[in-house]
Amino acid sequence: MTRDPGELVSRYLDDLLTEDEHRDLQDWLRSSPDHAREFARIVLLHDRLRGEQMAISITQPSPRYQPDTVFPVPRRIWRSVIIACGVMAAFVTLFLMSLEVGQTSAVASTELKRLISAQETELDRTYRISVEEAPTPRRKRQPVIDGNRPPKPPLDDAVLHVRKGNQFVLIRQMASGQQFVTGSNGQTSWAVRPDGPVRISTDLTRFNRDLPGHEHDFPLIQIERGLAQLQNAYEIQLLPIENGDDSAGKDLPTRLLVAVKKRGHRGPQRVEITYSVPTGQIHQLRFIEMPYGPEHLTVRLTQEEERPLGPTFFDHQSHHASDRVVEVE
Repeated sequence: MTRDPGELVSRYLDDLLTEDEHRDLQDWLRSSPDHAREFARIVLLHDRLRGEQMAISITQPSPRYQPDTVFPVPRRIWRSVIIACGVMAAFVTLFLMSLEVGQTSAVASTELKRLISAQETELDRTYRISVEEAPTPRRKRQPVIDGNRPPKPPLDDAVLHVRKGNQFVLIRQMASGQQFVTGSNGQTSWAVRPDGPVRISTDLTRFNRDLPGHEHDFPLIQIERGLAQLQNAYEIQLLPIENGDDSAGKDLPTRLLVAVKKRGHRGPQRVEITYSVPTGQIHQLRFIEMPYGPEHLTVRLTQEEERPLGPTFFDHQSHHASDRVVEVE
């Protein structure tokens, strides 16, 4: 890396990094755990100093001028002075608050860009899906009977494997204990039910509809694409860093990024992202009021591992016996 790391960190805190500088900073953080911890300490110190500066600017009293001789002032003038001071104090407070909100929004936007950049990895990711709340129907509709599709197995406790290039494998458990597996290798999509033929299609969206989010451009198989949607359609907020004072270095500092949907946009009402501050690795994603057909879910994705799963893992042949009948739609 040709750029000075200290300068990159400084430009990051000032929200001045270019895309190339974002990438260089990410490479530097990944190159050593010491770099990651040092970055976390700097960010934590920056947040604390900004908070202290705002607190001092609001609470520090101004010196008062004490005249030697006090002349009587009419009550009307005192009343006008008090009102004027009150208006001025309110204006200053609102101005300081607007500055703080602007700074917070800028930092949150910069951090979101870093998270998006950090998702550019060649490693495969494995998530555990949890449905925290039962689906809430938003409108009544007549059930559609499709003889070619079996009843949907539950999404709760499903395992989702993801690879770049629209590749995924979703493993769900049927009530009988058998597995229902759907996926795509980026060229064809497929479904392996416990019995019957294996179905494959050249339509890559054919078997990803059982995953919430695809209807509103927030696909769970493309986390970076979903994060990009947050930039324009959501209000972003950063919560304080956790484990920032872990001197032993056992736990890397984590942070929660919260995104609340703006009016007039589609997608989940709220998105919560827990991630590692030094590396940008996402530990958990939580989608509140995620559209899922006629229903809305609260879904949590917890990353369990990040490693190569092999060149053929996302092919349907890796998930059924060789003697199964295969039908092409």
